[in-house]
Amino acid sequence: MKNILAFFLGIFSIYGVKISTKPPASTYQYNGNFYWKIGKSNDYYKGDLHRTLFNDYPICVYRDRNNTINAISDICVHRGAALSFGKLLENNCIQCPYHGWEYNEGMIKTIPGCPDMKGKIGTPRFETKEINGDIYLCPTYDLNSQHGIIANNGIYIPPEASNSKFVRISGKKHIKRPNFLVTENVLDMMHISYVHTFGNQVSPIPFEIKYEDIDEFSGKTTFHYTAGATSMSAIIGNAKEVKVENEFYLPDTTVTRVFAGNIVKTIVTHCYPIGKNESILYYDLYRNFLTYPIFDGLFYKQMDITLKEDVGILNTIYDNHIRGFMTTKYDITQLKYREKWNKKFIKEKPPKKEIE
Repeated sequence: MKNILAFFLGIFSIYGVKISTKPPASTYQYNGNFYWKIGKSNDYYKGDLHRTLFNDYPICVYRDRNNTINAISDICVHRGAALSFGKLLENNCIQCPYHGWEYNEGMIKTIPGCPDMKGKIGTPRFETKEINGDIYLCPTYDLNSQHGIIANNGIYIPPEASNSKFVRISGKKHIKRPNFLVTENVLDMMHISYVHTFGNQVSPIPFEIKYEDIDEFSGKTTFHYTAGATSMSAIIGNAKEVKVENEFYLPDTTVTRVFAGNIVKTIVTHCYPIGKNESILYYDLYRNFLTYPIFDGLFYKQMDITLKEDVGILNTIYDNHIRGFMTTKYDITQLKYREKWNKKFIKEKPPKKEIE
């Protein structure tokens, strides 16, 4: 018994109390040191346990009896069972389905038959934020042991979210392609007229583009197009020209605003990695026209068609050549996104001796 206890104890001390969590920080801390959107608030009911894979690391996300969103490692420190297959007890503890070990916010509270096992032992607990009806996760820093990498970024909320003139619809798509490829595709304006049925194939090239940095985590490119004769911009907005603002906010947020006359359509996306070649895309579409709920179906249908067309072309890209070989001036948004990502994440990876 003492040997088992010694195994779990001993890498960090807070106020003289040693805290040990397993798996160690080296297994999850390089998942991207940012907050990532992982779900919608209304998907998480009190007491339900959700298994969430983030870059192949399993996390148990749940809303506890106090209505607070929690996220802990899904791996029981005893025999590796999935805690998300257990249950949330009335005392707000998760009970492991295998041997009944109880966890309070990731820390072990009860080990059946072993009341003498003392000490601060548990599983990593990750910070979550619930904002604008969405759930965000920082999967790189363990609040219990205080090991890992703290999130660098704030969370971007579009101004449309608090503007009463706009209505919002939301959706989700499971895509079997890398998350960065999906995100860069949304930032790629030049594919629209060639891949999408709503694209303007008569005038597919923007006649003006301009990139600007917003801050160290974000940037924006503004494109000006000629409106297609049969486009929604021309028919509803009576616009001859269309302005598109394409923004990114690390790690994975994209914002595409389409201005056509007085109408504005804004699409916000987030895409996080499940595994090496698999991701979850969330989208929110805000609009200040056709705002009655009866029209929501039209925009859901439009998004469904658009995403199917996107996935169709992404599936044709060769895995070993995803980055391609050449770029043009129209690729500026994707290139700046890569540049900022590399600067704010990869270069901040600490030396190996600091994480052992």
